[in-house]
Amino acid sequence: MNEIIEYILGKENLLLAIFTIVFTVVYSFSVIHLLGKIKARRLERKKVFINTFIKGISDNTIANSTDLLNIYSGITKLSPEDLTNRQDLNKWLRETLARLINKEVGQDLAQDKVIEIKDKITNFIKENETTNPYADLPDTERNILNDLSAFNKLGDQNSINRKLGELSSVIEQQKKIENLNKWSIPLAIIGMVLTIIFGVLSII
Repeated sequence: MNEIIEYILGKENLLLAIFTIVFTVVYSFSVIHLLGKIKARRLERKKVFINTFIKGISDNTIANSTDLLNIYSGITKLSPEDLTNRQDLNKWLRETLARLINKEVGQDLAQDKVIEIKDKITNFIKENETTNPYADLPDTERNILNDLSAFNKLGDQNSINRKLGELSSVIEQQKKIENLNKWSIPLAIIGMVLTIIFGVLSII
């Protein structure tokens, strides 16, 4: 009787080990595949934006920042609320500028047209930064700095000191998160490898 029970338990452990290995491998590949698709979609959208922007500026169909935001929103599928943070838009504009200067895009454009587009990109970035100060910062830091500017105009020193304390805490927390993120992917890979190794050993 004991031998039968041990045999059944052995089979259950074997099936559990196999299931663990299969699940870990399938899950890992699924996550990698999903992240790859998200990255590929973002790169494709950025490529479409850059090409559309160059063409629009060249034939004067993009005349102002409203046209720019409409095109950006149409390509990225962002809502009007999401467009209040123009950090990614400024990044794409700067990349467009770099590619234009390096002749990765707009190779058929005359030099005066390249200069014109460069000036418009610079003006769009300045306008975005004026309309949305600190747009290149994350939401929390940007909101704190906007509050600091407002309190500074009011001369509210107590609120300024309080916000400076909040900003210091946020920066410190961000450093901790960055340090943790450095180890998260290696630890996840090590965990997956150890899971597979122990699963194989349990089968053997």
